[in-house]
Amino acid sequence: MAARHVYTYVDPVRERDMEEACRVLANDGVIALPTETSWCLVCDADSPKALERIRRLKPGHPKERPFSLMCGSISSAAHVVNIDNVVYPLLKKVLPGPYTVILERNRSLPRLIHDNRREVGIRIPRAALVRALLERYGRVLAAATVPQVQLKSNGFDELHLPRFGHEIMDAIGHGLDLILDLGDEVPGVETTIVDCTSGVPSVVREGAGDTAPFTGVAHR
Repeated sequence: MAARHVYTYVDPVRERDMEEACRVLANDGVIALPTETSWCLVCDADSPKALERIRRLKPGHPKERPFSLMCGSISSAAHVVNIDNVVYPLLKKVLPGPYTVILERNRSLPRLIHDNRREVGIRIPRAALVRALLERYGRVLAAATVPQVQLKSNGFDELHLPRFGHEIMDAIGHGLDLILDLGDEVPGVETTIVDCTSGVPSVVREGAGDTAPFTGVAHR
């Protein structure tokens, strides 16, 4: 059965849509929703069934690479990764924002989501819809960028990250439970990934976020 495609809004948030999204997440569901950079797939990070569903939607994602964890704030991220007094000002400067930051996991992470990985990529989006869902659901979400789809560009079919909800519905709606759509176009750009597990932050992938704040910064 295809996903339910819901046009919602923020400011204020439509609470009935948030309630539906929380029910989907609590029942091993997968949701697509827009961030400030691209459309994203999210599920409860402690649901093996939902995580496997996202992997099937992203067959090119390396099996050994876990998905990022999405948090609503730096303080909530501190429950899943170690944030020391030196790296905190750097995160405070760039988050929330279009970054995935890799840090060493916190000891409490396995108790929260049965995840024993040594390093964790965290995302704290600026998008109001995502932040509202995180606040209401109250649990860590696993997140992955929606895969590229065939779109027309200069008269030719080319692979691009989708910018509209109807593109996602057409391409992978069969594998989703819910599409939360604000009706707006998103840039269709991936986040900038920064590894902060060593002495100097290292930009792993340049994306939507400015890399200047990480240049020449040592956090240990």
